[in-house]
Amino acid sequence: MNDGVLVLGANGFAGNAISSQLAAGGRRVLAYGRSSQVPRNVVAIQGSIEDATLLRSAIRDCSHIVHAASLTTPGTSALDPSLEVVGNLLPLARLLECAEEFPDKRLVYLSSGGAVYGDAANGANESTPVRPRSYYGAGKVAAEAMIHACTATTTWTACVLRPSNLYGPGQHTARGFAIVPTLFERALDGRQFHIWGDGSTVRDYCYIDDLVEAVQLVLAGDPLPCFAVCNVASGETASILDLVAACERTSGRSVAVSFSPARDVDVPRVVLDVSAIRELGWRARVDLESGLRLTWEWFVASHSRTSVGAEDRRP
Repeated sequence: MNDGVLVLGANGFAGNAISSQLAAGGRRVLAYGRSSQVPRNVVAIQGSIEDATLLRSAIRDCSHIVHAASLTTPGTSALDPSLEVVGNLLPLARLLECAEEFPDKRLVYLSSGGAVYGDAANGANESTPVRPRSYYGAGKVAAEAMIHACTATTTWTACVLRPSNLYGPGQHTARGFAIVPTLFERALDGRQFHIWGDGSTVRDYCYIDDLVEAVQLVLAGDPLPCFAVCNVASGETASILDLVAACERTSGRSVAVSFSPARDVDVPRVVLDVSAIRELGWRARVDLESGLRLTWEWFVASHSRTSVGAEDRRP
């Protein structure tokens, strides 16, 4: 039976949410990642994409592939661009090598709406030239180009989704990344939240369930062109300082901030045009206030479980 959905990077924030909600909706999901911990009713495939035998076995058993795997953040590859090649592009190439052997697969690739457009990100649509200002964004652009080449030379088809800043339950803090859980962590521990620049940079914040709905739409909807690209964004924007204030209201706690000079990689405003995916019937359903509340509730519960676990491990 080859009607399953293979999710690569299933142990990450987006991959885990996609796997869980696809399975809850009745899809047969194969979760490929480095951990065997997967959501309920999901088949775990533990391993690396570099394992050609394991990867081919997984692809054979599916009709769709969701690529949500990434080993980098904008911060981790800033001083070492080779991480984008070794950690992300090489594994992607291993996947695309399978296209001739396993024809007619549909690939959904999670790119980045916040990183690929660079200075043209304000009002960017899918036809806007991509001019990334970070190696992370450049890696996403290179990945998209590789996937386009694959669809031009094989029977695979692909849809690239470019989400704005994702947040929601299940997202953990990472250095220079995942701003919402980082703000909530600072609300709990009282440490300073560091801001590059004056806090006026504006971003769109997309709740994770809305991204999952976009993935489900692409998987279940009418066939798209051989290669398609869609921005995914909520349409609700906030400056960094606005987001700090919103997280303070949600948590009922103050967040101390500090400032440093702005970075070259940051653009003033990232606001994406989502007309293309709206034409497919998608709409963002979760507003920022509701999304922050749901995320805070999960964050507090998760922090409480971690604290209890630490207490239990004390000698």
